[in-house]
Amino acid sequence: MSVWTHVAAVARIDWLYPLAKEECDFRKIFGKECCWDAPHEVWVESDEHPERFLPMGSEGSLDMSVWTNPDACCSARYTVSIFGDLRDFDNARGVVEWFRGKLKDLCVRQAVITAETEFMETVSWTFIDGVDTEPVIVPWEEAEE
Repeated sequence: MSVWTHVAAVARIDWLYPLAKEECDFRKIFGKECCWDAPHEVWVESDEHPERFLPMGSEGSLDMSVWTNPDACCSARYTVSIFGDLRDFDNARGVVEWFRGKLKDLCVRQAVITAETEFMETVSWTFIDGVDTEPVIVPWEEAEE
């Protein structure tokens, strides 16, 4: 039986024009995607350089979607969503810590993530008013009550 970790994360990120001269490249910040039917070369690269990719399971990585505010004068410029299901991956805490780490050098307006490893635990974290709070960990047994 496979172990699955389910992830849902959203971050709203400010862009401070004219201080930021170019748009953010979130594939460089968070990593690239690798879907289960990606070419062999992509899988080899993900094994050799996992830091270049979103968190990976045995059937591929998480997915990422980036929305850019069309109002160039608005400082709330981006909304980044990272989501998906990782097969043969049992590190919900690791995914939450990875997400927190990726946000450290960004101007974060809001962020939240929940990662659930089936039959183990659910880990949630929220960035509140500019404060990097501690994750909340709920063991699976408690969630069942």
